[in-house]
Amino acid sequence: MGATAPRVFGGVGNSSESRPNFLIILTDDQTYRAIGYTNSLVQTPHLTDLASQGIVFENAYVASPICVASRASLLTGIFPQQHGSVGLDGNGFRQSVIEDKRYRTPAHLLGEHGYLTGFAGKSHLGSPRDYGFQAAEEFRDIDDHQSFAFASRFLKERASDRKPFLFWLGAKQPHIPLQPGEEWLALYRDKEIPLDPNFRESPPEGSLYNQGLPGERYYRESEYPPDHQGLRSGPPRTREQAIEFIRAYYATISHLDKQIGDLVAGLRQAELLENTLIVFLSDNGYHLGNHGLGNKITMHEESVRVPMFVRWGRFPARGVRCRELVSSLDLFPTLMELAGVPAPGWLEGRSLAPLFHEPERAIRECVFSECVGVGGKRGMGHRMARAKRWKYILTDTNEEALFDEESDPYEMRNLASLAEHRATLSGLREELRDWMTRVGDTHAPPPSG
Repeated sequence: MGATAPRVFGGVGNSSESRPNFLIILTDDQTYRAIGYTNSLVQTPHLTDLASQGIVFENAYVASPICVASRASLLTGIFPQQHGSVGLDGNGFRQSVIEDKRYRTPAHLLGEHGYLTGFAGKSHLGSPRDYGFQAAEEFRDIDDHQSFAFASRFLKERASDRKPFLFWLGAKQPHIPLQPGEEWLALYRDKEIPLDPNFRESPPEGSLYNQGLPGERYYRESEYPPDHQGLRSGPPRTREQAIEFIRAYYATISHLDKQIGDLVAGLRQAELLENTLIVFLSDNGYHLGNHGLGNKITMHEESVRVPMFVRWGRFPARGVRCRELVSSLDLFPTLMELAGVPAPGWLEGRSLAPLFHEPERAIRECVFSECVGVGGKRGMGHRMARAKRWKYILTDTNEEALFDEESDPYEMRNLASLAEHRATLSGLREELRDWMTRVGDTHAPPPSG
């Protein structure tokens, strides 16, 4: 993707005097249904208010539903098999970005064009200073207090110098271990927590649900000590255990919502809010017991689809729900276009700027995702081609799945073997085959026809 001419939003162009600031808020393991504007049970008043002033992307998918690979893709604008970090190992990113300098991050490019760049929170990829952030600190506190404090100081300084900035806040919440305070747990203690139709106490047979190497029947399991009950996020779990886990999960998100609200209040007080484009999304989703799974890694909606919205004072319309397919890889080219910086040619994503004016305009026919570093072995795992109605999944053992997302949003009926859907299956096989060739996926391609 080459450079694009600056667009005009609300009558304001991208001159050096009016370039937007950027605040990227990246949460950890937040599934798309776990936010107030999608699920009214989840109390996120600040995020819901921000989203109501911007554009909500209801069909947003990550390049990979696993932390390191997803974050590396956000910062390079390409898929994991292209930058080299396909699982939880950041060495591929560090080699291709920091050592070999084959790819550069938004922080590199915006920094060279007059932006101050800052980072706080979870990196998973080494020191953020090594990949372009000028003021940066990686924090490991589970409640993100240090990260938000650092971000608040950075933004307060911009109130006096008025220089354009990019700030990237990598929150740890709601990643396990969940440890919300009593005031946040109290919000959900007396609430009925319904489980989704695809909840199971243990997963079905088949590689479609396997989160390990072929034949392992490995389902990610981690200890969960929110209030010392020793409940687990991974299977097997009872309905009661799942409900208690979800209570703590929602409580953690409500705490995070308050921290974000306070940060945005500081932006408003500093008179920076209206010219700051806020992007909110998560690095991947979370199963919460759906399909009998904990964690993420598979290509099911709970795992690969995330909440995402953009809020900016220059938008011509607010409170928009956009149903077009978008990718986490679209963040990089969007920042470049709005800042008036030439976009590098390697980017796989597409700028979201056209959707700011025309939210019903399709910018792609298909969105892709991969999680192929399972067990540390490249090529193992799952890959997906998602069209507007249909989803096709290919696993490491060549198991195929075809889901009709309109009639079956919980993905409970695999239609891949039905003759009446052969044309749809064939078309998505071809889409995935072309994508696999482009990103260098060495796994056997889908069958023809």
